[in-house]
Amino acid sequence: MNIIFRILLAVYAFCLTVISLITVVLTLRPEMIERASEFLVNDVLPNRGISLFLLFVEIVFFGLSLMFLLSGVRSEKDKKSVRKINNVGEIRISLNAIESIALNASKKVGGIKENKAYVTKQGDNVSVYIKTIVMPDVNIPALLEDIQVKVKKSVEETTGIAVNEVKASVENIYTGYKSRVE
Repeated sequence: MNIIFRILLAVYAFCLTVISLITVVLTLRPEMIERASEFLVNDVLPNRGISLFLLFVEIVFFGLSLMFLLSGVRSEKDKKSVRKINNVGEIRISLNAIESIALNASKKVGGIKENKAYVTKQGDNVSVYIKTIVMPDVNIPALLEDIQVKVKKSVEETTGIAVNEVKASVENIYTGYKSRVE
């Protein structure tokens, strides 16, 4: 959820809280309903400016209600998988499966001790981010370029999903030993 959506949700929740408190008070004191309706009919609605303002607030509140209702119906499955349609039907490939394919492809490159893969969905395509720990005395730019080429080729050939970009970074150099504290 982005920040604007959260702010709108907070304002909406505050408005609903105020409306709920007003209905509780009106339920406990029914005579106040008569006075409130007389005030609304006699003093507020005859004023054209206030009537238009209230109409605007009601339309905004209705729009927010619809937006939050529809946002709850939206599926989270689309965020965790990539969907493709072929002549037989629908195919869904999870981002975890694509991460595994990227990891396997990057492990085939020599000079890597450890690596991690992260995949993000961008429309019908994906982007892959590979973090590696490399062995010492390795040409890092050539190694990372080799990883990028092999990961892109492997993911596209295996899944049929286009890869927008492959970012690769070296997080550390493997030293082969752990330092001891004496």
